[in-house]
Amino acid sequence: MGVKELSSELGMTPNGIRPHLASLERDNLVRQVGVKLSGGQPAHIFELTGEAELFFPKAYGVLLSHMLTEIRSSLDDSDFHKLLTSTALRLARNWPKATGNKVNQIQTGVDVLNELGGLAEISEEDNKYFIQGYSCPLSEATKTHPEICFLAQMLLEDLTDLKFERCCTYGEKPKCRFQAL
Repeated sequence: MGVKELSSELGMTPNGIRPHLASLERDNLVRQVGVKLSGGQPAHIFELTGEAELFFPKAYGVLLSHMLTEIRSSLDDSDFHKLLTSTALRLARNWPKATGNKVNQIQTGVDVLNELGGLAEISEEDNKYFIQGYSCPLSEATKTHPEICFLAQMLLEDLTDLKFERCCTYGEKPKCRFQAL
């Protein structure tokens, strides 16, 4: 998130946020990862560092990864795909369907991902909209099971009635990225 988003989320002024970010940067707990252009002054985007991630429990990711390995070994591709889809649809029932224009629908998806423990926002590039994730609560599981992103895609599509293309990156620090079609 940028200072403006953090300010809004935490109910603090941007000037109240900046010293905290400076301290967190100094302690190597957050880092600047990019700049968001919004017509005015560019806004720096911050994310948690690997050191900060250590402060958050990760057992659920390891457990999920092992469970998926077991489930995957007992199901063929088609049945595994059906399981992920039905899980996403069941999860989507916890929120009302998105309404409004395309940006509002995408924002609903962002809000749900953030409610689930992610850190995501809408970005626009060349008149295309993306949901950009900066921190995934399931990153430990996606290292070995990137199909988790398919589940997130199905969740987003069901909630928003939009189609999304996965543009996620994997590896040591996976990041979600979905293009709204």
